[in-house]
Amino acid sequence: MFTAGVGENSAEIRERVCRAAAWLGVEIDGPANAAGGPRISTAASRVAAWTVPTNEELMIARHTERLLAQ
Repeated sequence: MFTAGVGENSAEIRERVCRAAAWLGVEIDGPANAAGGPRISTAASRVAAWTVPTNEELMIARHTERLLAQ
């Protein structure tokens, strides 16, 4: 799974990571990766690779709120 700023937004980084993990059976789908997924591995890939949207700002706000409430 690729999340957060780089994982969600950098097709080049996702491709490089998946190519380096090819020994695990990851086969990247170039057009799906370029489009941002959500699935960026081929149907024949032994390992699925996905992009998962995150909301980092919301999580930071929730953690801050919890700390301030203590």
